[in-house]
Amino acid sequence: MAREAENEPVKSKYASIHEPPRMKVKEVMTESPFTMKPEQSLREAAIKLADFNVSGCPVVNERGEVVGVLSEVDILEALKTQYKELRMLMPPEITFGISFVQVVKERDAVKALQDLKEIPVEKVMKKPITVTLNENVEKAIGLMVENKISRVPVVDGKRLVGIVTRGDILKGFFRHVGQLAL
Repeated sequence: MAREAENEPVKSKYASIHEPPRMKVKEVMTESPFTMKPEQSLREAAIKLADFNVSGCPVVNERGEVVGVLSEVDILEALKTQYKELRMLMPPEITFGISFVQVVKERDAVKALQDLKEIPVEKVMKKPITVTLNENVEKAIGLMVENKISRVPVVDGKRLVGIVTRGDILKGFFRHVGQLAL
């Protein structure tokens, strides 16, 4: 019996003194993010994404529950489907940006934007991938990498309480590292 105890690792309250505490999603997320409703038009979504200078947002129902996620890529893919002359060049790796090549006349592009009034957000939004407030940031990073996404809605139950983006994680990381250096 004493032999077995000798082989067990020593546990001490000081064992993790050199390991930094893990950051929680709630420490880096953006609260009350910009959202869209499923029934809003893609034209309205495109304009609002540009106005708010964001590349995507959660889609919520009337109860504030996350039902989807919309990105600029979803809107551009809808345009591409509507107008075969519009092409998107997307690198095969994780897409951090897209190049949009326009090979149509300006009036056709204006018409394409007008036609987006007829398409509801819910038709092109993606299924939501979410995290909770108290999950480790590593979980959000893993979801982003695995699913090739830039943002993850943060939920409490089913209700949206925030969003965590790649930028939020980087800012939180550097804030955290700066505190450790003090």
